[in-house]
Amino acid sequence: MRVLLACSSLMPLSAAHAADVMDAAEDILVTGQRPVSEATSGTKTATPLVETPQSISIISRADLDVRGIQSLNSALQLTAGITPDTRGADAEVYDQFKLRGFDAPQYLDGLKLFGSPTGYAVPQVDVSRIDRIEVIKGPASVLYGQSSPGGLIAIGSKLPGSAASYGSVEATYGTYNLYRVDGDVGGALSADGKTLYRVYGSVNGADTQQSFGKRRRYTASAAVTFGAGTDTTLTLLGNYSHDPFNGNYGSVPRLGSLDPNPNGNIPRDFADGDPATTVIRRNQGAATYLFEQKLGDAWVFKSRGRYTDITTRISGPYSTGVPTDATLTTFERGSYQTSERLKNGTFDNQISGKIKTGALTHNLLFGVDVQVAHAVETGGFGVAPPINVYQPDYSIPITLPDDQFTYNVHQRQIGIYAQDQIELGGLRLTASGRYDWAYGHVAVAAFGQDDVKRDEKFTYRVGGLYLLNNGFAPYVSYSTSFEPQATRLVTGNIADPSTGRQFEAGIKYQPPGSTILLTAAYFNVTQANVVVSNPITFAATQSGKVRSKGIELEAKVPVFEGFSLTASYSRQKIRNLKDDDPLNVGHPLIGTAKENGGLFGLYSLTNGQLAGFGIGGGVRYVGKGYGGYYFDAAGAAQYVTTPSYALVDAVMSYDLGRASPSLKGFEARINAANIFDKRHITSCYVNGVEWCWYGSRRTVTGTIGFRW
Repeated sequence: MRVLLACSSLMPLSAAHAADVMDAAEDILVTGQRPVSEATSGTKTATPLVETPQSISIISRADLDVRGIQSLNSALQLTAGITPDTRGADAEVYDQFKLRGFDAPQYLDGLKLFGSPTGYAVPQVDVSRIDRIEVIKGPASVLYGQSSPGGLIAIGSKLPGSAASYGSVEATYGTYNLYRVDGDVGGALSADGKTLYRVYGSVNGADTQQSFGKRRRYTASAAVTFGAGTDTTLTLLGNYSHDPFNGNYGSVPRLGSLDPNPNGNIPRDFADGDPATTVIRRNQGAATYLFEQKLGDAWVFKSRGRYTDITTRISGPYSTGVPTDATLTTFERGSYQTSERLKNGTFDNQISGKIKTGALTHNLLFGVDVQVAHAVETGGFGVAPPINVYQPDYSIPITLPDDQFTYNVHQRQIGIYAQDQIELGGLRLTASGRYDWAYGHVAVAAFGQDDVKRDEKFTYRVGGLYLLNNGFAPYVSYSTSFEPQATRLVTGNIADPSTGRQFEAGIKYQPPGSTILLTAAYFNVTQANVVVSNPITFAATQSGKVRSKGIELEAKVPVFEGFSLTASYSRQKIRNLKDDDPLNVGHPLIGTAKENGGLFGLYSLTNGQLAGFGIGGGVRYVGKGYGGYYFDAAGAAQYVTTPSYALVDAVMSYDLGRASPSLKGFEARINAANIFDKRHITSCYVNGVEWCWYGSRRTVTGTIGFRW
């Protein structure tokens, strides 16, 4: 059997060492780390993946370490159903991707990470804070309230482990002067081991792929758990991140990137901003509590809450992608500047337990959650001098626009939910229901806007799965979603909530006694009340209806006799079924790809002279994507498709303790992404503007770490 370490962030850099530890261990589960074959976010209860009638993908801390992951965007690249890196290397300040064709919200420790509904104040979780990622596919409103029909990303923070003392420090350096130093220490604060602590943080940054850009981040977290191992536990967690520089947030014109330009390809280091006025700055702080009270042997009460405060400052010029003359060298630019603050509180209280009624076992869950947010954005939009994309002149003065508007948005949502997971032999039935009350207030004095919107909605989910003795588990499920919106329509009203529904059927296979998991799923998702906005005038209408259907295949082989493997493939057909613009009907959503897939494997030697050495790599594939349409010189609509691409990655690792006992605890790793430096475009957006985004070039990083 295998051991699951208490603190997965301390998983060694060398997977060879990890394999040794896991193969030699006893059958012990150390408190603090869930097995990769189990998920909690899909049902809010600890349920094995093979028994959950829904498609869920798990990314462990060990996966992040071995692949040398630097962001959530990168972490999701091998997940079926994900269109990753939609804004490529130009927008690392945000994690932007699509899940089954839709934007997906993020949840941290079971609580929603709110972003500004009108602006740029959006939180980002540094990878050093992440212990685990669960990708929930399909509508999840029944347990979370606000959720996209595509699903959600559930992130778990590092929390105190049960070991008396532990720690690690890592240093990384790489391409574009990338650097990061990560530290993590923890242990027991009391002799009886009932009070635990953990402190971790990171200093990291890099120059960007685009000229003159840079990223800098300083982040620190501290957590303490009281009552560890008892019936009553309380964990307090605080985090603060300071990002004085967040790179660029630009694009490249379509002509010269996706489509030919007589002057050649636009260089991949082109930046459409300005060194003197481009500012992307963000500060974010949060305080979280996690409380648990066992009520006898079968029931437990859980409560969690978080307060978050985010401030951002963003300014500078940006290219519209529209050429100024027939030479196709110089392109128009606009300018903008915003200052924002977002404060929000979110709370979730639940009670769960098991009862038996005859031959049936019921795993019951009842809960109520509250989400409150207040966002203020002050800013303006203007014009800027054109820019030559082949010979940019950054000495031309840029005048930023004055303040022209202030958005003041209040949002509140209260929901009550209930769930019953029924067991009868190998049969697993899930029924969930939820009722939400939502409130929104949007005020913009400059536009004479002061609107209030109240909505309420019932959402539900039903699913069935049969677990066969041979490890196969076929399943079906149906679920719905509900997502309030703060967009003001051209009619003067706030948009109605978008709604979604999904049918999913699939089969899972987990060989008995193994953590290997193979899954196959078919899904059919429909979203209604889609808001469509013009990127130039910002005029918004609500009449859209979208359908996404397809298949997903995944294979997950955790460390087994020195070998680990992750494989995935998805193919989806996304179509606009209804839109105010008839030219959009019958076409996909912008920024979505038809396919994606990946393969990543690692083999670690556990015996012989090369014991401790690991080598691996893989391929990431993204299929053709849709970028909208533009009108040619004759006035005919031309639809844009971005080409597919495949990128190759590699990794080598070594446990230095195998070479010398004096180096015990030291490990080294080299990661390379896009090792052939393939030029590729991750997506385009050409409805009204002509924006495209280059993907990241080849990057190589070296890491050395010490753990104790």
